[in-house]
Amino acid sequence: MYSLIVSDLDGTLLLPDDRIGEYSRSVLDQLVESGRHVVIATGRSRAEVEAILHDYPLPVHLITSNGACITSACRSLVACEYLDEDVVRSLLEATVETPGLMINAYCDSRWITNADRALLATFNLQTDFPPTILDARDFPLRGVEKVFFIHTGRDHEALVELDERLKALLGERVHSTFSSPLCLEFMASTVSKGNALKRLAGFLEIPLSQCIAFGDGMNDVEMLTVAGKGLVMGTAHHKVTAALPRHETIGACTEEAVARYLSTNLLG
Repeated sequence: MYSLIVSDLDGTLLLPDDRIGEYSRSVLDQLVESGRHVVIATGRSRAEVEAILHDYPLPVHLITSNGACITSACRSLVACEYLDEDVVRSLLEATVETPGLMINAYCDSRWITNADRALLATFNLQTDFPPTILDARDFPLRGVEKVFFIHTGRDHEALVELDERLKALLGERVHSTFSSPLCLEFMASTVSKGNALKRLAGFLEIPLSQCIAFGDGMNDVEMLTVAGKGLVMGTAHHKVTAALPRHETIGACTEEAVARYLSTNLLG
């Protein structure tokens, strides 16, 4: 029986309008009432997730910034791992002149970006989590959970080349992943959703064999691998399904497929 339920947000649990559907809320409520633990594991920051959940008082554990931060529902465990200052400096200096690149960082519960307001207007922004616009040369260097890059021309291969260039520069000092084909992210070397899940499960004293996890991005692969059962969304990028060829695939977030699977298989 699975007692630890973990779900990614974007493309997995969230509807396209950044909202957890009413059916999903009902199922999650029933799971918590039955004594199970629910975890949201996302590339988004803790502040942004709390803004999404502000009208939904579900006692969930949070793995945010792709595993850089862990917050237990009771707040007895609050842990963050930051990029070294010189690593942040190197990432920024190596990319500040790169054309077509939106440079971002999560730092001190803030989203820092060099994007202009016209570009930001094309995003679904949380009013409780507004971006701070700065020149990339003025980004803070301390307390940075992750630095991430979005290609404004929607060129995944350009980000793949950037990933190779930055990893050649910084080596094992960073861990990189794609939260979506158009968003390349860099965290400290030991940071991943999978490692964060191991730590949280240990804190809760729940074996990973009792964990079921859902995701759709390359940043979910480690988490889906360490969980007792990992399920891949049917809309996942082909690189995810190629990395996890034996994992079961379910429907889409628009169908609230995570909640429907949990209702059928855990709630009966």
